[in-house]
Amino acid sequence: MDPWILQPDWRARIALILFVACFYTGVVVINNELLFFWAADTDYRYWFYPPAGVRLAIVLLLGWPGLCGYFIAILALYVGGIVLEDATFTEGFLVALGRTASIWLALMAYGVITRVKTPWDELTWGHLPFLALFVSLVSGVVAHLVRSVLGVDQFENLVRDVALNVFGDTLGSIVVLAFILWMRKAYREYVRTTA
Repeated sequence: MDPWILQPDWRARIALILFVACFYTGVVVINNELLFFWAADTDYRYWFYPPAGVRLAIVLLLGWPGLCGYFIAILALYVGGIVLEDATFTEGFLVALGRTASIWLALMAYGVITRVKTPWDELTWGHLPFLALFVSLVSGVVAHLVRSVLGVDQFENLVRDVALNVFGDTLGSIVVLAFILWMRKAYREYVRTTA
């Protein structure tokens, strides 16, 4: 039987969405302030960004509730001034909407291209770098375009900024997802040997 928070009841779904939002917000704050603050340039572009892997894992594992929780987390991070100081609600909303939509569209496109679809049971080690790269590229381009329209970034810096975001997001995603796949394999082996 699934835990209460994973039940299809609407209260459980809302609780799951809020849990994901709080969890991901915490992951970003811990990453940015405590662990990898040294890995960022002055515009908060990281050459190693593990929250991208956490984000991808949440969306792969939880689907829409994970995506909704991610949206709320990004909105809170922007409006709260954690990612971008002096961001308005509208700016935060548009950036969160663009990032969330781009991740979902990238995952759906990746599924069509590779024929690996939700619930992602067929995802293997071989898919990992390509999935991370593809999602990071689409998300990075959309985020930069939205931020450029809002006047936060400049269109002229598209290639440099997106390249740095894609590198950091991809590296962080590969590390986190590889760890999760390794844990899944170890757990299955443990269950097989104790059964």
